[in-house]
Amino acid sequence: MEQIELDLGVPIDESKLDPNPMVNVYGYGPESKRCKHCKHLFARRYAGTYYKCGLRQNTNGAATDQRVNWKACSQFVDTLLIKQFNAVLPADTKEC
Repeated sequence: MEQIELDLGVPIDESKLDPNPMVNVYGYGPESKRCKHCKHLFARRYAGTYYKCGLRQNTNGAATDQRVNWKACSQFVDTLLIKQFNAVLPADTKEC
């Protein structure tokens, strides 16, 4: 396996990377939130259900599957807040 190095020449210990690749790119989000609570998560249904993140490139393969119980990244957008916001809007402004 090839060792990855930062620009500073310091090697990265891959065993300490989070399994969620979005956390490794953007950092951790809210402590108590998981990917399943995020608006960016969507499902692809074939013979099974495969969850994907809208912020990642989708290769239609297992490598880009997103686990619903992974810790949320800093790009997290709560689906509950979106539902509450839409409920408060007047009916004529919901469709843009």
